[in-house]
Amino acid sequence: MSKKAIFAQTNKAYWVDVAAKLRDNYDWEICYFIGSKQREKVLKLFPNAVFHSKAEIRRNIVPDGCKAVKPSPLDKTLLSSLSYFESIFLKLMDRQNYNGLLTYNDRISWYHSQIMYWKGVLEHFRPDIVVYRLAPHVSHDYALYALCTIMDIPTFMFERTSLPGCQYPVRSFEEGSEIIRRAYAETLETDNQKEVSLTSETASHLENLSKTYDDAMPFYLKYYVKHYKKSGDIGGPVSILFRVAKNLVKASLDKREDIDKVPNYIHKTYHENMGHFKRKKLLSHYNTLAKPVNLSVPYVFVALQCEPERSTCPAGSVFGNQYLMVDMLSKLVPRDWKIYVKEHFAQFKVYQPAERAKSLELYSMIASMPKVELVPLTYTSFELIDKAQASATVSGTVGWESVVRGKPTLLFGHSWYNDCKGVFVTRTVEDCKKAIQEIENGYTINLNEVKRFAQIVESCSVRGYIGKLYDLENIVSYEENVDNLARAIHEFTS
Repeated sequence: MSKKAIFAQTNKAYWVDVAAKLRDNYDWEICYFIGSKQREKVLKLFPNAVFHSKAEIRRNIVPDGCKAVKPSPLDKTLLSSLSYFESIFLKLMDRQNYNGLLTYNDRISWYHSQIMYWKGVLEHFRPDIVVYRLAPHVSHDYALYALCTIMDIPTFMFERTSLPGCQYPVRSFEEGSEIIRRAYAETLETDNQKEVSLTSETASHLENLSKTYDDAMPFYLKYYVKHYKKSGDIGGPVSILFRVAKNLVKASLDKREDIDKVPNYIHKTYHENMGHFKRKKLLSHYNTLAKPVNLSVPYVFVALQCEPERSTCPAGSVFGNQYLMVDMLSKLVPRDWKIYVKEHFAQFKVYQPAERAKSLELYSMIASMPKVELVPLTYTSFELIDKAQASATVSGTVGWESVVRGKPTLLFGHSWYNDCKGVFVTRTVEDCKKAIQEIENGYTINLNEVKRFAQIVESCSVRGYIGKLYDLENIVSYEENVDNLARAIHEFTS
């Protein structure tokens, strides 16, 4: 069936080719592309489409082909219907807070301008669907997604899993996959005693998760550790200043079409690199607060996630403010339990701008909560999982690692493993109370049920890749990836 679509997150060549495949094989009309780097390719293949770059969006430039679009006026009814999305949008803007000076007024005025513009786009183009590669996690993509939700315009995206080469289609990251839920429930009821059959890649993945953390480290982290000097450690003041100077020279010579032009780009590059000093200060403060912990007492292991990151916000929903998760647990666990909170080891690396989203005050506040102790970075997550009563996460990989290693998980946000047995989806105080009660009463993980979930996810997934670096896993060829993704989009939306 023919569909008129807006294609978001168009910063990869294969995503443009997926759009072309949908047009050529399934009669789709792609009227609008949002992204970066692919303008020339898009306009060559889709001469009648609009291409709106991220640089243009940041600078409030209306693209060619949109001069007739009228930004929509906002009223109380519309803004009230969007109130859930508003707070998440404001948190998402941490990504843009490269100089630390982004005020509430800056954030809310940008939010209003994006809602005005994208509502105008939707009313002008009237798409049948808006297609994302994965959950929208920058402000303009998320504003468009929020409007689609309240205007009943279908969306599509893939949910990337930890299983090698596996991602499955969903309408929204909050909704997850009804196909997986139904298939999993049926197989638990009828086939749970049968032998679980997995691909060699997934079987190896599960086996590695039963070993050491070095064996099981996610692919992208292994890549960073291998390819960044000193595994991505920031270094001292001289090293930071050298990096600042080198990157400023590089920025001044950069001629790419998708960047903010001088002086904005140079200004941004300067603050991004000077942020390493703030990051060093955050690391030092965390290390001062963190003390060795007693693993022989009952505790919940809380794994903080890197920020700003898609897996924390928007996937964490309101718990993208991770201190809310820690606070709830500290008030609800039994009196003799501890809450051991550990920051992600990558949070303070050169590739992770912690200073945009986290502060000295955040770590001090968490450390001051009742029953809470900050854990040194020298502990691995597997050490803390194995002795815990349970693990808790907003949406991180640690939740999956925990159930595979035989410990229940409290999941406060949305993740690909939501529906796996042993995962307690925890969105409310009552959810949390109930989960803790079951865990305190001796809840145990059935590893066969966990493997069965992996089998179902495999069978419902698309083989390929949708994000940066994952093409390096060499699961499929470029052409196979394009074919698989386009076919999955067509079949899921038909």
